[in-house]
Parts: sequence; C-alpha cells; structure tokens
Amino acid sequence: MQEFYTVYRKAFESRRRLHEMLNEIYKSYSHAVAIHGLEILDTGANTINGTVEVVAGTRNVMGVVAPSMEISSIPMHTPALPIEVADIQVKRNEFLETLVSVAEYEKELIELAMEISRVRRVVMMLEKVLIPRLITTIRYLMMKFDEMEREEKVRSMKIKSLLLQRSEGV
Repeated sequence: MQEFYTVYRKAFESRRRLHEMLNEIYKSYSHAVAIHGLEILDTGANTINGTVEVVAGTRNVMGVVAPSMEISSIPMHTPALPIEVADIQVKRNEFLETLVSVAEYEKELIELAMEISRVRRVVMMLEKVLIPRLITTIRYLMMKFDEMEREEKVRSMKIKSLLLQRSEGV
C-alpha cells in the first residue's frame, strides 16, 4: 500500500510538472504562430528528421509487473524554425521525458490498483468464508475429541470396576 502512495505522489508531481511545461510551451507557440503564421511553423516542423524512440521494459514492484520506459533518442534541433520557437525546442527533451514518466507512473498506478483490489477480494474471502469455516470445523473437532475423551473415561472406569470385581471374586 505504501508503494502505491509513493507512485501516486510521483505521478501527481510529474503530471503537475507536465501541465506547467505545457502552459509555458503553449505561450511560446501561440506567440510564434501570431508572428509567423501556422504554415511557416508547419513547414519548419516538417524539416525535423528522426523520431522519438522509447525503450520499454518491465520491472517488479510488490509482485506486480510494472512498466519501465526511457527515451533512447530524440531528434536534434532544426535551424529551419524561427527563433521564437527556440524555447520550445530547448524544452522538448524535458517535456518528452516528463511525458514518458507520467505514462510510466500512471500505468504502474493502474497495475498496483488492480493488484490491491485483487488482494482485497482474497482477504474478504478469507475473512468472510474460509476463516469462519475453519472455526466451525475446529469447534466440531473439539466437541468430538471431548466426547471421545469422556467415552474413554467411562470405558476405563467400567474396565477398572470389572477388574476389581474379578479380583475380588477369585
């Protein structure tokens, strides 16, 4: 449960940082669109060669398979874009890393929540079904053992009295 809250705090902080970055980037972008127009920015953006590559894997957290992602390559900055967009290009790497971390944390939260709910169902089944059945079985066995013990005492007393009668009779 503690791990869930730790991941939740990380996800919340990453999401907050992502929104702050988007606000800053949007201000720069809207300023550049107002100055140069959307067509010039689109043609400049099309000159960026390469793609963003993300390496995904898994790791074990509390017995849950959680995703592990990191960016392996990001395209370089292009001089074809206006100077007003340079701020966006500088923040692109940090934005993409934050975006990947948000995706990783949120998927991990989903997996942990599913595991917690599964464990809760198991605990409820144990508390409501299995443990009461075991308690009932234990009571029944205790009653049977007590009954057997009383029968054994009665039987031993009868045998003792028979042996006494035989020894007196001889």
